[in-house]
Amino acid sequence: MHALVDAISFYASCEKVFNPSIRNKPVVVLTNNDGCICAVCPIARRLGIPKFKPYFQVKSFLKKHGVIVRSSNYELYADLSDQMMNVISRFCDNQYIYSIDESFLHFDNYESYIKDWHEYGHQIRRAVWKETRLPVGVGFGITPTLSKAANHAAKKLSGFNGVAVIDTTTSREEVLTRMDVADVWGIGSKIASKLKLEGINSAAQLAKQNPKKIRKQFSVVTQRTVNEL
Repeated sequence: MHALVDAISFYASCEKVFNPSIRNKPVVVLTNNDGCICAVCPIARRLGIPKFKPYFQVKSFLKKHGVIVRSSNYELYADLSDQMMNVISRFCDNQYIYSIDESFLHFDNYESYIKDWHEYGHQIRRAVWKETRLPVGVGFGITPTLSKAANHAAKKLSGFNGVAVIDTTTSREEVLTRMDVADVWGIGSKIASKLKLEGINSAAQLAKQNPKKIRKQFSVVTQRTVNEL
């Protein structure tokens, strides 16, 4: 079994750790030189604030809605990332840190100590929150790509409450049919646009494609994605 543990709006969540008084307020974080928005907390996201929007274009909107704006502080973010990864590492002896806020876990011979993946995911979430005050989503899947899809569901689809598990045909269909093909790990915007022109709009539809045909049309990387879905 594979898992992906990913912080929710990591930079914005870090700012709330540094200043708990803004925890329940909308927060965005800007890129270097305050050029663009690079992180949007869930509260701010509900206002319709998009990521990667130039700051000057939305400055008045942010002020109108009382959004807290912070300049990025990568040194402090890296420190919190180290703390988060150390907590996560206690739950699996095979960890791969994929990025500053994402960590893959690979479980072998887990049957003797993990009986309920959902509960185990919530244990990870509770431990990270207790020790760092960072919210995370946890996704489990039988391949790395499916664990990434499960993580997407855990954080962004209704009904999962922070943890999602893809370990059966039913759970796989439940998540993939609700995922836009552009949200699949390894499918960039250009590939997604081409797939949609062929009527492939969801992750579930992509999973049903002939891998060899996909390789001819795109690449071996995209073929691997289809195989893992």
